[in-house]
Amino acid sequence: MNSRLDNLRIVDPILTNIAAGYTPANLVGRYLFPTVKVKSQKGRVPVFGKDSFVLRDSNRAIRSNSNRIPTMDFETIEFSLQERDLEVAMDYLEELETYDLLQYEQKLVTDLLNILELEKEKTIADYVQNPDNFGSNNKLVLDESNNFTAGGSPKTIIMESIEQLRKQISRMPNLMIIGTDSFNKILSNSEINYPLNNIGKMTADTKYIGEAFGIKNVYVGQSVYSDDGRVFKDVWRDNIIIAYVDQSQNKSQYNPSYGYIFQRDGMPEIDSYYENGGKVKIIRATDNWAMKIVAPEAAFLISNTN
Repeated sequence: MNSRLDNLRIVDPILTNIAAGYTPANLVGRYLFPTVKVKSQKGRVPVFGKDSFVLRDSNRAIRSNSNRIPTMDFETIEFSLQERDLEVAMDYLEELETYDLLQYEQKLVTDLLNILELEKEKTIADYVQNPDNFGSNNKLVLDESNNFTAGGSPKTIIMESIEQLRKQISRMPNLMIIGTDSFNKILSNSEINYPLNNIGKMTADTKYIGEAFGIKNVYVGQSVYSDDGRVFKDVWRDNIIIAYVDQSQNKSQYNPSYGYIFQRDGMPEIDSYYENGGKVKIIRATDNWAMKIVAPEAAFLISNTN
């Protein structure tokens, strides 16, 4: 049975539309985990193995049999969405003092969405920067003897990692996320910067690095977070993640990709309700999602680069 509070809550279509079109700045996890909309709170999705990336020979000679391939065995895993919500209170006296009430409410909604999205970014970053979440063939953990600071070659290390991943999935990885500290080390490396003198560039950028390593999409993780509101830390540390990600227009859990964010259809949603006899208006942002790895062999972690 719905509570009185549920009956009084009003979904705000204007603010919800703003939320639906909201794109956070400086957050890159959404590129590694594309969003797929789902209608149910729970469900099952296929987990893709190496067979999903194998290139098949489909040429058929005249009057010969068709090229039958073995059925690709796959298992499924369950996803269960988790609701997340945050709310903020606005006193009616604030409404009276606000020149543009809708604009003020939009700012409150953006603030709530920023916090929700930062939590999602941190969840993604914590998972993919943990070497324990990768198989032995899908990670390289550097130390003080061979990292970028100790003189290890970023060019060689990244190229060998890309090649190792390519051989595992038979496809070229198409995405790389570089932590800020790692990116700065790459920029200062003479092997990377020397060729720039011939093309008149002062320093490398993500486009140049993508072209140098044959990776279509390169992003630098620049977001920060704080546990106490005073001391800020990097979400993306001295790590590099290389992956194959579904970049088709019609993204689906049935397309091979390292992982997905499964998000409830219609989310995020903005609603409001009143407290204290109508003197306090509560604006609430609700999201509902789950992160799932569906092709664990389609990503490679270079850890502790500095």
